[in-house]
Amino acid sequence: MGYVRSKKFLPVMLCFFIVSGGLGNKIFGQDDQFAKIGAQRYNLRTNLLVEPLPPVLPEKYLPVGIDKSVTFKPHRDISTKEELDAELKVIRKQYAPFMQNLAPSLPNYRERIILSEMKWRVETAKDRSDFLLTLQGEGDWKNVAIPHYGPPLGNAVTYYFKEVNISAAMIQKGSIFLCFKGVDYRGSVFFNGSYCGSHEGFFAPFEFEVSRYVKPGINKILVKVENEPTTTGSVDENRNHVVGNKIYAAGGLGYDEPEVGWHVCPPAMGIFQDCFLEARSPLHISDIFIRPLPDQSKAEAWIEINNCTSRPAEIKLLLSLYGQNFPDTIFGNMEYLPATTYVPGVGDLAKPTDWKKKVLPMEYGVNYVRVPIELKNFRRWGITEPWLYNLQVKLCIGKDTVTDALSQHFGMRSFSMDTIHIPKGKMYLNGKMIRLRGANSMGFEQRDVFTKNWDQLRDDILLAKLCNMNYLRFTQRPVQSEVYDFCDRLGMLNQTDFPLFAGIRRNQFTQAIKQAEEMERLVRNHPSTIMVTYINERSPNAEGSPQRSLNTSEEYYRLFKAMDQAVLLSNPDRVIKAGDGDYDPPSPGLPDAHCYNTWYNGHGLGLGKMHKGYWQPVKPGWYYGCGEFGAEGLDPLNVMQKYYPKNWLPQTPEEDKTWTANKIAMSQTNQFHYMWFNTQGSLSSWINASQDFQAWATRFVTESFRRDSRMVSSAVHLFIDAWPAGWMKSIMDVDRQPKKAYFAYRNALSPVMASLRTDRFSWFSEEKATVEAWICNDLNEIPANSMLHYEIKINGKTIVNQL
Repeated sequence: MGYVRSKKFLPVMLCFFIVSGGLGNKIFGQDDQFAKIGAQRYNLRTNLLVEPLPPVLPEKYLPVGIDKSVTFKPHRDISTKEELDAELKVIRKQYAPFMQNLAPSLPNYRERIILSEMKWRVETAKDRSDFLLTLQGEGDWKNVAIPHYGPPLGNAVTYYFKEVNISAAMIQKGSIFLCFKGVDYRGSVFFNGSYCGSHEGFFAPFEFEVSRYVKPGINKILVKVENEPTTTGSVDENRNHVVGNKIYAAGGLGYDEPEVGWHVCPPAMGIFQDCFLEARSPLHISDIFIRPLPDQSKAEAWIEINNCTSRPAEIKLLLSLYGQNFPDTIFGNMEYLPATTYVPGVGDLAKPTDWKKKVLPMEYGVNYVRVPIELKNFRRWGITEPWLYNLQVKLCIGKDTVTDALSQHFGMRSFSMDTIHIPKGKMYLNGKMIRLRGANSMGFEQRDVFTKNWDQLRDDILLAKLCNMNYLRFTQRPVQSEVYDFCDRLGMLNQTDFPLFAGIRRNQFTQAIKQAEEMERLVRNHPSTIMVTYINERSPNAEGSPQRSLNTSEEYYRLFKAMDQAVLLSNPDRVIKAGDGDYDPPSPGLPDAHCYNTWYNGHGLGLGKMHKGYWQPVKPGWYYGCGEFGAEGLDPLNVMQKYYPKNWLPQTPEEDKTWTANKIAMSQTNQFHYMWFNTQGSLSSWINASQDFQAWATRFVTESFRRDSRMVSSAVHLFIDAWPAGWMKSIMDVDRQPKKAYFAYRNALSPVMASLRTDRFSWFSEEKATVEAWICNDLNEIPANSMLHYEIKINGKTIVNQL
C-alpha cells in the first residue's frame, strides 16, 4: 500500500458537532449485553503492549493555482438501489463462467433417501417416564420440513420421528448410514428402538452406521435433540440469563418471531441442515482433502477409506483430475496402490525392511492414504479468477471392481501470515501482500442455505464484491458447507470463527478441542477459507464467572495451543488468529481489537486519536486488525411497513410525533442516539437521521483504517440483515436494499482512493486551513498512467485546478 500525505492551505470553513447525552443499557427490561461489553475497560496488561502512533511521513505541498488547460471531470459514485442492481447484473455475467461444473459426472455407487419431512414435538413428562413409547412414535406430533430450526431456548429437549421404507436392494449394498449435516445442539440417534450414538456441537456433519438395526420395509427413526444455555450465558424464554455448556456464541439462523427470533443471537435448536439415509459398500471413501502446494507445483490428496467389516481388504484407487469451471482433463483413471514405500513429505506409513513395495490392506475402521499429484502449469485460484479443480476417486477391490466413488473440488492457492519478520502480521495471497477489507455476517447467508435460495446466496456474495470487499468474517460460528462452496466459486475470501464468546466453561475444555478439529475438517477443502479464529472478545476474569470458567490468560493459552494441534493435524497450512476483538490482550497471533467508538461512546479509542492515526495498544512488532466496528442505522420505511408488528409503528399522526426507536425490539438507537444526533420528531426523520449518521460513522472509521498502513484486516459490523430489525448495524436490509452506509463503505474501500484529513473542523474568516490529502492504495502496484488531479470550488467558483 502506498501513501502520499500533502498539506495545502485553503480559505474554507467546515463545521462538525456532536450532541452528547445519556448512555442507556436496558432493552425491554433486560440488560443489553452488547452495550455492557462496549462499556467495559480492558488492556489490563499494558506493560506487554505498545500504542501505535501516527506515522511520520514526508510533507509534500501541492501547488495551489489554476491551470486553464486542465478540464476536471469528477467521478460520480452510484448511490441508489437501481444503480446497484444494474451493476449486479453485470457482475453476475462476469462470474457466471466460474459457477460452472464442467467436470464429467461421476458414477453413483450409493443410494440415498432424503429425510425432507419429519414429525416433531417438545419433550413431555410422559417421554421421561416411558421412553419406550417415544421410540415407537407415540405422542402428539407436528409435521415439519427439514431443515428445521427454532425454539425452545435454554434447557429443552425435542424429538424428531420418521418412518422410512428401506428396500432389500439398499440393504444389499452392505452398509447403511444415517447422516446429518448439522444438528443444534446435541443429537442422539435411535433406529428401530436401538441407540446408535450421540453428537455434540451444532455445525459439524456426523453419521452413524445403522446396518445392524435395519430391516426390509418400514423402519423407525427417532432423533432426540437437546438444547441448553450457552457457555457465555444466554437469555431463556423467561428472560433469565443462565450460563450452560453449549459451545455457541452469537449469530445464528434466527427464526420468524419478531420479539426474540428475528434477533440473531437466540441459541435455538433443531435439525437445521439436511439429513438422509445412505446405502454404501462396507468398504467406501469417507473423506477427501486436497492439500494444495502451489510453490512445489503439486498437491496432496488425503483420502480416508472406511472399512465397516473386520476383514482387511487390498484395494486400488483410480484417480482422475479435471478442471471444474474450465474445460481440461489433467489425467484420467491414474492407478494408485496404497503401499509401504516411503515417499518423503507424502509417506504411506513406513519403509519396509525388505525394501520391496508391499500393498497395504485397509483394516477395520478409517484408513488414511496420501497420494501425491503433480500439477505443472496449473491455474491459480484467486479473487478475480477463482479457478477450481475437481478430483474424482474410485475405490476398487480385486482387479477392477469399483465399490465406491467420491469427488472433491479444490483450488491451487497459497495463503500465509508472516510471523517471523518485523513487523509481523503481513498476509499474503498467492505470494502477494493483501489487506482484508470486509464485513461480519451473522445469519443472512445461512438463511439462504436454509431456504435453498441459491440465486440469493450468489447475489449476496456478489453484493459484497460490489462493495469492494474481499472477505467475509463468518462471525462466531462456522456456516453450512454450501456457503463455502459459493465463496470458492465466486472468489470471496472468508475467516471462519469458532463459536466461543468471552470465555468457556472449564468442563468444556476437551469438547472445544474436538470441535476445533471438526471446524477445520469442515472448511479445509475450501480455498476461500483463509483463516480461522478461536474466540470472540475474550474477556478478563471469564466475563464474571471465574468459579466456572477458564479465567487466566495462561489457561486460555493452553486451550489455544491444544486447539492449534487439532487444527494443524487436519491442515498443516492453516493460518490461525486466536482471538478476534481481544479484551485481555495479548493473544497468540495477529492482534485484533474491536472498536465501536462511533456508537458506544468511549469504546476502544477516542475519535480524535483515531482520526489522527493512533490505534489501540497492541503487541510490539506486530501489524493489527479490527474485526468489528459500526453503528446502527434503522430499516427503511418500506421494510418496517412490510414486516414490523403494528405495535412497533405509529398508527396516527399524533403517535408519529412522539415515536421513538425503542418501540423496535432490541434496537439501540433510542438509547445511543443522544451522543450522535438530535432526537427526531417523526418516524421518517428517525430513519433518515440514523442512516445519515451510520453512513458518516462507516466512512469515518474506514477512511481512518485506509490511512493506517499497519491495519491489515478490518470488517464492518454488519453486512446484510438476516431478519427485519435483526441487527440494524447492518449496512443492507433484509430485502437487500442498500442503506446509505453501504455506499459510504463501498467508496471508502475503493482500491485506490483519496482521503482528506484535518485536525480542525471550523475556522474563522481569513484563517488558513491545513488539510492533509492522502492517496490510499490497496493494490500491490501503482496503476499505470495514474495522475493526481484536484480541484477546489467555493460557491460554485473554481479557485484551484491542478493536474
